[in-house]
Amino acid sequence: MLKDKIKKLVLGHRASSEAYINFLRKQGIKVGTNVKLYRPFNTTIDFQNPHLLTIGNDVQITGPVTILTHDYSWSVLKKKYGYIYGNQRKTEIGNNVFIGWGATILGGSHVGNNVIIGANAVVSGIVEDNSVYAGNPAKKIMSLADFKAKREKRQLSEAKAYVREYKLRFGVIPPESKLTEYFFLFKKNDDVKTFHEMLTLMGNYENSVKELEVHKPAFNNYEEFIDYCLKD
Repeated sequence: MLKDKIKKLVLGHRASSEAYINFLRKQGIKVGTNVKLYRPFNTTIDFQNPHLLTIGNDVQITGPVTILTHDYSWSVLKKKYGYIYGNQRKTEIGNNVFIGWGATILGGSHVGNNVIIGANAVVSGIVEDNSVYAGNPAKKIMSLADFKAKREKRQLSEAKAYVREYKLRFGVIPPESKLTEYFFLFKKNDDVKTFHEMLTLMGNYENSVKELEVHKPAFNNYEEFIDYCLKD
């Protein structure tokens, strides 16, 4: 409790995700539900023009991320020519968006729904719905459906590597509870209490449970999965 108070005193509205979001809303920025800032203390969200920024629902913002609504580069023009060329533009981030580590969303950007922004990407302009963008400048590298297929293809090999490296590092087989991101490989819908938190992630518990009910796991149980992982 004391630690939280000290943190709030030192960091102010950057002390926590909740505090930062409340601050943004008080400034007049539209922020949806289930928005999470994982590194609020080194994330910068431009509140100079609160009426020009909208952040949708289910937006996951890693850190250090920068989201802007303006650009001060016109100061160079002012110095040389005297005229002031303002640059303040509406920035929108849609629903169900992941913004990767170190990404920058420049003023005037319109990020669609169901979008993944890669680490260190610099976004400018329109980002299409159901897509993955990366790079500087950020470009579309695949559709969300393609990304799903890519992740599905790599699940088993990544899970196997996770188990083998865990055993190599700690000398024991990882408990089932450690496989929070791979339990669809070996779990059916009969007993998922261990992974309840993961199923509730993003607020669509029912959808995940339904998916678990209809999918066919690659292994009948955790023991069979572990035998496969440790097989030479």
